[in-house]
Amino acid sequence: MSSPSLTPRILEPFRSAKLQLYALGIASTLAIGSLILWPRLSERLLSTDFLPHLYCYLRNPAVVWTHVAADSLIGVAYFAISITLGYLVYKGWHDLPFQGLLMAFGLFILACGCTHLMEVVTVWVPVYVVSAAVKILTALASVTTAVVLPFTVPQTLALVQQAKTSQRVTAELRASEARKDALLREVHHRVKNNMAVICSLFYLQSTHTKDEEAGRIFRDMERRVHSMALVHESLYGSESLAGIDFAEYARALAEDILSSHGSPGVSVQLKTKLDRVIMSVDLAVLCGLILNELISNALKHAFPNGAGGKIQVTLHLGDKGNYRLCVEDNGVGIPADLDVKGKSLGLRLVRSLTRQIGGSFELVKVDRGTSACLTFAVDPHER
Repeated sequence: MSSPSLTPRILEPFRSAKLQLYALGIASTLAIGSLILWPRLSERLLSTDFLPHLYCYLRNPAVVWTHVAADSLIGVAYFAISITLGYLVYKGWHDLPFQGLLMAFGLFILACGCTHLMEVVTVWVPVYVVSAAVKILTALASVTTAVVLPFTVPQTLALVQQAKTSQRVTAELRASEARKDALLREVHHRVKNNMAVICSLFYLQSTHTKDEEAGRIFRDMERRVHSMALVHESLYGSESLAGIDFAEYARALAEDILSSHGSPGVSVQLKTKLDRVIMSVDLAVLCGLILNELISNALKHAFPNGAGGKIQVTLHLGDKGNYRLCVEDNGVGIPADLDVKGKSLGLRLVRSLTRQIGGSFELVKVDRGTSACLTFAVDPHER
């Protein structure tokens, strides 16, 4: 059901701002022209050959001022209402329905306000001809509004029906989104559980193998899968499934890695300074895998012979809008013969994942330890 088909032809003139301006211009021209062509018209309009209303009220101050106060308040209120309607039509001309009717109401209310103010004037100045002219204009505006109003009833009812339909559709969409949200949460929960089973299998295999190197590989794979499972666990418990709070996820992942690498007699402190950033699941998984490798490497190589130390994980927004994720330790530092671009599986994995996210990676020796930093961009719509 379209709105134009419900709009009668009688309302079309009210929808054109130009026609309304033309009508106002014609009325003003006629009024000014009448005064020019008939010079005595103003004299007749302002004739005071009558008794003012003051005498009709028996010059009783209480009666006089009651009428004056009431008519003044009504007139001012009518003026305020008409100004508000005019401003509303001006601001929402292209969006509001019934613009013409609103303007007709505004003119009608304005004329009513003038009528009440004339009642105040004639208490002392008996210009009843002007008062009669104002009442004639008020009557014309009243009749016009009364004639136009019934024709807007079908369109008004149609708009009400459309609003009800829109509310019903919105409620259905919200219910559908709620069902979809519940389904996605269940999917993430099951993915996390399946990955937990895989982690358990890797752990069991590492405990049953007699080859120390194979056991280490199984433990590394267990931690990598666990870092991915932790993303789905974080999403399952979050309020929104649109993205993941990487700072919270990175903090939990770092603590898990530290606890899984724990060795008796070795004290390693973990400190985190992470800016909050919302990431997509795909980006969070890749960054989580990189973070897993960097922290694991620090725990393996930075503190040999049972030495303790400190590992700090930071995430900050850089000057160019890119994020910088760093893992720094105060350990022994990078060996002089270490080939950063060599065939180490951990570093190869970091470089490969860095290329996938379009970032850059650097591993350098600092004054006290090693600094490994990943620089990458986050879609502004995900933040």
